[in-house]
Amino acid sequence: RESGGDRSAVTGGTQVLSDWIRVRITAAAGSTFLDRMISLVEGAERQKTPNEIALNILLAGMTLIFVLATATIPSFAIYAGGSIPIIVLVALFVTLIPTTIGALLSAIGIAGMDRLVRFNVLAMSGRAVEAAGDVDTLLLDKTGTITLGNRQATAFRPVRGISEQDLADAAQLASLADETPEGRSIVVLAKEKYAIRGRDMASLKATFVPFTAQSRMSGVDLEGASIRKGAVDAVLAHVNGDAPSKNGSEVMRDLQSIADEVAKSGGTPLAVARDGKLLGVIQLKDIVKGGIRERFTEL
Repeated sequence: RESGGDRSAVTGGTQVLSDWIRVRITAAAGSTFLDRMISLVEGAERQKTPNEIALNILLAGMTLIFVLATATIPSFAIYAGGSIPIIVLVALFVTLIPTTIGALLSAIGIAGMDRLVRFNVLAMSGRAVEAAGDVDTLLLDKTGTITLGNRQATAFRPVRGISEQDLADAAQLASLADETPEGRSIVVLAKEKYAIRGRDMASLKATFVPFTAQSRMSGVDLEGASIRKGAVDAVLAHVNGDAPSKNGSEVMRDLQSIADEVAKSGGTPLAVARDGKLLGVIQLKDIVKGGIRERFTEL
């Protein structure tokens, strides 16, 4: 992830999706990140909650009061000319002291942890159970958590001077051999919205350019034409290196403005360029899983 940056670390079980990576081992066996997490969980000590501390003080005070009350009963009995057996005093003391509350503390904590486990939340202590009861904010990772993870094309956003038809045509040509869900959705959107039919790559004598982690773009090379789509910054770097004179500063600002607008709305922008000329942006949108609102309400 982000080679050379702060998020360049990998953990055990990391899978290389494309290209290759070089990894430098920084932790010996048994001292990895996952091992430290496991030892942290295993060595966690349960801390009493403020409510438990206050309740223990109350129980101790009540027990002391009942001890004194029980201890004074024999004196009153002797003064009245009677006697009370020790076993009766012990039974009275056991009845008076708040044993039930103390015994239920653990049961209450276990019941609270069990309720959290039903929602896939692991509580390590009673303090965590009480904190869970005060939570009123949900922090969620979008991709794969509340969405299906397969983004779908929803709109073509051309720059000034370019029609949506031209942008859709170029985007479809660049996606004909793209087997990803995003690529297939671009072809479908161009067909449904602009009636642009799929074309045979062989008859066009086209060469598909696959996506790589280095280029962050994909596209197609035709006879006398080259189309690229991909990350906005990667496409901008590509067109500026190949044909900077074809795109004025206004076009560059227009494309960046469209990309920022798409990103702020929660979508993903893909820039499209033909022969070094910027055409516009493809707007991708994540598909939200069904029943998410009901699940949030339940939490």
